[in-house]
Amino acid sequence: MQTDTITYQQVVSVVMTLPSDRLPSVYDFALFVKQHPLTSMSESDLFGENKDQICADEEQWDQQFAASHDELRTIAREVAAEFRAGRTKPMAFTPDGRLVK
Repeated sequence: MQTDTITYQQVVSVVMTLPSDRLPSVYDFALFVKQHPLTSMSESDLFGENKDQICADEEQWDQQFAASHDELRTIAREVAAEFRAGRTKPMAFTPDGRLVK
């Protein structure tokens, strides 16, 4: 639920409906938001691209994806067949989240 203007009462009303065990999370988040105020950003994203560059990149991605649709479908079928045949194994990760080879 996102509106242009949210009132204190709307926030309080939502908080009042939460189970008491969720209140510490809400409180912690409220403190986080208070300590990290919004800063106005330029029209560039985190990677330094402006809106036009992002749109161009998305268009290129859409074209590449559309061009490879049949190939991706073939690969997906092959992988599904390998899975059904028992020739796959689960992925394993290190404690820091890296893939174990």
